[in-house]
Amino acid sequence: MRTRAWPLGLALIVAACGDDGSAIPEGTCPVAVWARPSRGGTEPRLLGAWSQWSDTVAMTAFDDTWWVAEVALPPGEYGYLVVEEGEGRVDRHNPLGGWREADGAPVSWLVVDDCLRPRVAIDDEAAGLELLPARDGDEIVAVELAVDGEARTALDVPAGATEIDWTPPVLPRGRHVVELRARDRAGVSGPASSIAVWTDPVAETHADAIVYHVMIDRYRGDGGAALVPPPDPGARAGGTLDGVRVELERGTYDAMGVSTLWLSPVYVNPDEARQARDSDRLVEGYHGYWPLDSRAVDERIGGDAALDALVASAHNRGIRVVLDLVPNHYDEGNPRVLEHAGDGWFNERDPVCVCGAADCPWSTEIETCWFTPYLPDVRLQQPDALGAAIDDALWWQARFGIDGYRVDAVPMMPRAATRRIYHAVRRAIGPAGASLLLGEVFTGPGAGGIAALRYHLGPDGLDSAFDFPTMWAIRDVLTGRAGFDVLVELLQAEDDALAGSGAVLARMLGNHDTARITSVVAGDDARDPWESPPTEAPSASELARVRLGFALVFTLPGMPVIYYGDEVGLPGANDPDSRRVMPDPATLDPAASALAADVATLGTLRRCMDTLRRGAWRPVGVTTDHLAFLREGSDAPVLVVASAAAEATSITVPAAVAPGWYKDAMSGARLEIGEGGATFDLPPFGVLVLVPEEHACA
Repeated sequence: MRTRAWPLGLALIVAACGDDGSAIPEGTCPVAVWARPSRGGTEPRLLGAWSQWSDTVAMTAFDDTWWVAEVALPPGEYGYLVVEEGEGRVDRHNPLGGWREADGAPVSWLVVDDCLRPRVAIDDEAAGLELLPARDGDEIVAVELAVDGEARTALDVPAGATEIDWTPPVLPRGRHVVELRARDRAGVSGPASSIAVWTDPVAETHADAIVYHVMIDRYRGDGGAALVPPPDPGARAGGTLDGVRVELERGTYDAMGVSTLWLSPVYVNPDEARQARDSDRLVEGYHGYWPLDSRAVDERIGGDAALDALVASAHNRGIRVVLDLVPNHYDEGNPRVLEHAGDGWFNERDPVCVCGAADCPWSTEIETCWFTPYLPDVRLQQPDALGAAIDDALWWQARFGIDGYRVDAVPMMPRAATRRIYHAVRRAIGPAGASLLLGEVFTGPGAGGIAALRYHLGPDGLDSAFDFPTMWAIRDVLTGRAGFDVLVELLQAEDDALAGSGAVLARMLGNHDTARITSVVAGDDARDPWESPPTEAPSASELARVRLGFALVFTLPGMPVIYYGDEVGLPGANDPDSRRVMPDPATLDPAASALAADVATLGTLRRCMDTLRRGAWRPVGVTTDHLAFLREGSDAPVLVVASAAAEATSITVPAAVAPGWYKDAMSGARLEIGEGGATFDLPPFGVLVLVPEEHACA
């Protein structure tokens, strides 16, 4: 049986048994800390907060590579360093870190679980339970079971068993939380081990997901009412959580194959308008990114009850809900700012270091600068400030039963701090992958962007990050600034850089911080976002390019993300123009409706075919204007043929799939591929998504 090592993803810190007969102090738990010396021939020692950083602990050679120190500590969390030749350093093999309170020096982080009460450890597939008796307690005789807070019949444990098989009970469609507690012969029950159990989810894993991004204020009003554009781009439009729920229940997201709703921040935001970051215009907190109350849902979007109703409705349909988590900053009126100003909670400087100012460049001050003077930047090196951020993430997760977070402004926070937040979220509820941690790592194009993503991804980092490098490259293809050859080179570089990370990149055409893809391909993205927008509808050529962009996002590996309104060609220059209200379906022209139908087709096909969700990809023909690639996996192959040419063109694709008849998922046309391949005629910016005709998803 494979059990999950809850304390650390790399499982380098494990329970020590004390088999040498040494006395273990009362109220402590034995642990072993492993290290690999960085200097040949040195004998490392351990230095930790448990001794107020005064006394080192000897380490013993385990083999030619590893050394180990056994310590007995009360349950809790501790900073430590590995000491070599009198110099302390962080443990390179421990993904968790923190800071020494006395001097702010980086340290490694040790989590000591409570061994003083009986516990249950759950394996990643939730197929078995490991039983961990209390250090000095009796053997475990039963496992108490509760589902969604309701007690069920306890599981009996055979005498002397150290593990038992377990299958979750049959439950209605949706997400359920199962709590398991070990009870020993003396009647002592331990802490709960919680696990999220899904019945019939739209997506089983992150790799299967399709995400829909909703900016609540700009989407739908109560009852699903279409919104009137606000009086200016910085004002509230009146969208609500109830509006999202109604759209959900109309089947809008089902039609696109959506598995996950990402909601813009739901925190209480201030009433008053503030000066926009990049202009002298006034902006209201319609977007949610100014947390005035860190643990309450803004009543203007419906309050706690509306979020409860939306989450319940989504779960009943097998759809996950991800909230926007904002640990980097608070609004200046947040009670925490008033209470903790001046005591180390914030990166304070006089004058305020505003990101991007001449004396506060992003390149050197990204972790300490403030977005604006009214958004104090949290100094997460301060233990209580980091503790509050961790507790906030756990509170929202427990209170509303949500399925993870889109984490805002990841590069603006120390990686040691964000990893501690992720670690806490994953420990709170299993199994692995129960909570999606999707990070905003805003980057530029190319190799530099890939390196920035790589730094924050991995088993102990983010599950996913928005793939800005690919977004920029697709935009360049669609506007003629670069060719498919550049896109393919970038995708292959990403594959190489992220191999083994376990991460699934979130691929999109745009988001709330960039110009809309429709305006990008129209050449209107550089317009002043506060000016009155053009009134003409996007042209057929522009929507064809957007359609091609969606086809790439949905047929390449990764996690497709749809920014609300992009599926109907909603235009918009940069923020705030990129945040227009969602159009009323009754007002859409035929071309916009056709684009929406194509996005739905792509989403449905991806939801249907395992190959598109998890299969490998392989380019089989690449030029500046033409691209053909193959998706291969456990399901049938999918051949994608695309043109970025502004005129009709023919593309010859060599033999890449078995000869026979194929169906184009986009048009429904039947096309034959022979022994030597095939030549396809494509319109300007055309794309074919070819599936074997006999396949059930075709």
